[in-house]
Amino acid sequence: MKPPRGLQAARPNPRDRRLELLAERLIAEHELIPRAGSVLVGVSGGPDSVALLDFLLRYRERTGRPDGEIVAGHVNHGLRGVESDEDAEFVGTLAGKLGVRFMTARVDPASDRRWGTLEESARKLRYGALRRMATAVRTERVAVAHTADDQAETVLLRLIRGAGLKGLGGMRPLRKIHRMEIVRPLLTTSREQVLDYLSRRGLSYRIDSSNASTDPRRNFVRLEILPRIQGMNPAIRETLLRESALFREVESYLAAEADRALQAVVLSRDSGKIELDVERTLLYPQLLRKYLLRLALQELSGDILDLSKAHIDALHALLTSHSGRSADVPMGIQARRVRGILVVSKREEEPKVANRRSNT
Repeated sequence: MKPPRGLQAARPNPRDRRLELLAERLIAEHELIPRAGSVLVGVSGGPDSVALLDFLLRYRERTGRPDGEIVAGHVNHGLRGVESDEDAEFVGTLAGKLGVRFMTARVDPASDRRWGTLEESARKLRYGALRRMATAVRTERVAVAHTADDQAETVLLRLIRGAGLKGLGGMRPLRKIHRMEIVRPLLTTSREQVLDYLSRRGLSYRIDSSNASTDPRRNFVRLEILPRIQGMNPAIRETLLRESALFREVESYLAAEADRALQAVVLSRDSGKIELDVERTLLYPQLLRKYLLRLALQELSGDILDLSKAHIDALHALLTSHSGRSADVPMGIQARRVRGILVVSKREEEPKVANRRSNT
């Protein structure tokens, strides 16, 4: 007996390279979409996020996973004035047409520059807003619409900047960050395939006049560098994706080895503190020692995006330094050498005192 005609048409053809096939393969390989529970989808209104929202709705329906809901979450950065407000209105209207709940938040990265660059401030505030939305719908799973093109740009940017092995692996399909599980179902899908999907589905979208990025470096790579490299290698995007996959494979192996090493050198674990045996740690090769230290920091913080090579090197130097030396890293973590022990711990926040007046 043949399946119903509508269901039969919805299944992707394994011989084509459509968005549906690529996204479903990635979802299955990394278990990106849970069988039950809600998923918050970050929707800017651009083509990538509109395609992701529509695809996930159809995927849930077709695979028979009715438990939980798909929620559209929009963060208004207010960087383009009226255009930004129109983006929010567009996403709200789209959510209504698709029959999904719509949540929105406004942030102000132009004024809140605690993290330095406008790009970094926008990213931090955006993920903070998405985390609050996810909490409100009782989920930790947040889907974002990074594509294969975004991945290629990211790898090239990190190569230019001088990122380490982990950085050259690019973005992961599943990544825990800021107490969220970020999933990227379109990470192997190109922009051309996204536009093809939107055309077939008859979906409209917004065009960001800033080219969807507040970072001039990324725009320069996207508009100037990659097109010129394509003159020498038309398949540069595929080359970067292939190389980043190799870096991720090597990095995963090293991380697994470092995890085994970490268990062998830990003297004690307490709430917010890990103590490492310095002598045992120094028995491992330098590269593995640095991975080991990174894992210890990740265990304490749950987020290693703000760590640089300099931070890891500072902790590594404590292994051969004198007792009493210390080093600070982001996220309120301090490491100090106490005789033959390296103590890595979260600093306690000092109590805030309001309206204190001087008596002098």
